[in-house]
Amino acid sequence: MEVDIEIKLADRSNFTEFSMDSFDRFQEVKNVYRIENGKLVLKNHPFTETWSPERKREKASEILSGQYVTYCAFDGNTVVGEIMLIPELNEGRMIIDSFHVSRDYRRHGIGRQMIETVTDYAKSRGAEALYASCCSAEETIVFYMAMGFRPSAHPIPSCVRDEPFDIQMEFPIIPGYSEEYRRLLHTSKGERI
Repeated sequence: MEVDIEIKLADRSNFTEFSMDSFDRFQEVKNVYRIENGKLVLKNHPFTETWSPERKREKASEILSGQYVTYCAFDGNTVVGEIMLIPELNEGRMIIDSFHVSRDYRRHGIGRQMIETVTDYAKSRGAEALYASCCSAEETIVFYMAMGFRPSAHPIPSCVRDEPFDIQMEFPIIPGYSEEYRRLLHTSKGERI
């Protein structure tokens, strides 16, 4: 399938409560990652993930709520991807709250385009890194690793609490960013020194 996708900031001029109705969240998972003794370990744990029509409408409401900065991938007027950012930085990190590409549009570079788009946005907001609480599905973690994300050495406690089986990952977006660098820039309360 050849796709001509446009990544745009979602707003009421291009996104409605019905915009997610045709979105296909389906994902069949065979293996998941777990962190054991500080290392990613692959485990067999099959499950499927999908969204009901009600969940699609809830997602559209979340996007329209104004609580997030959301970029969508559009094929014409059809939403085929969404990435939602929490606009407030957490210790210099911009959190990706939600990120999905519709099933028939996966493996066409759309996810990469979306990460590149939000990386530029996060840089413009002064973020040092992107942070994501990632579904532990093998293909999801492989994607994030290919984008440059690595397990976070400093997970955000609320993300761990909300999604205990997710893999907490971050991606440096400024030159020289590292855990050591971040520690030098922030106190234990996350305030700049």
